[in-house]
Amino acid sequence: MDHFSKEWSVLLAECCQLAYDQFHQNGIFSLPPGFQLEKEFKGVSFHLTEWFGFIIESEEVIVVAFRGTQTNLDWISDLEVSQEHFPYCSPSPLVHSGFLSIYNSVRDEILSTLETLSKKKTLLITGHSLGGALATLLALECNIEKLFSSIIMYNYGSPRVGDEGFVEEYKKQGPPSIRFVNLLDIVPFVPTSRVYSPISKQHWYYRHIPSAIRFVKREGSIIKNHSMETYIAAVKENN
Repeated sequence: MDHFSKEWSVLLAECCQLAYDQFHQNGIFSLPPGFQLEKEFKGVSFHLTEWFGFIIESEEVIVVAFRGTQTNLDWISDLEVSQEHFPYCSPSPLVHSGFLSIYNSVRDEILSTLETLSKKKTLLITGHSLGGALATLLALECNIEKLFSSIIMYNYGSPRVGDEGFVEEYKKQGPPSIRFVNLLDIVPFVPTSRVYSPISKQHWYYRHIPSAIRFVKREGSIIKNHSMETYIAAVKENN
């Protein structure tokens, strides 16, 4: 993976943790050394507006970071496994309805901020858990629109985002990307590859985008195996 950077894997994992700090501390978090804040943004999860991430900038890179699931309403969004067409890609493949709903609520604010920043810098997009799904959607759209000459996406413990058509379009039109996966974390294995809705009598199909760096880190519980702290420790150990 030519686009793998040990330094970036740690930086972006720590940015994901800062997005959780932002949520828990009502918008307050510490910037990494050498970075300045460009934008904080909120998203809407089942009609509740919540902190979801930020955009920061250094002399070399711009980082967009998303947090993962933190509230019961976020979990409802996660479990909304029906699919809708992703309208920012042609052809428009199918993606998770809950993820798309949150993405739509933050999209305009993020893109309008990115438009004002230097296109000569590398755009790094990241997220953990639900945030990894949001990072995936943003990375694809930014690369399609060629907002920056260099775009890279790293996510951590991300669920599956869309169907086979989405994966194929991501391969064709998405930026270089890495998914960090703890094989003892349940979240990267949901939604399952085929989901049946007894209400609509429909089947929905899910696949992962490439490429994955897999590891095994056992922390004693489902929650701990998925936690951002576990992913940060893993990328530091592998460095």
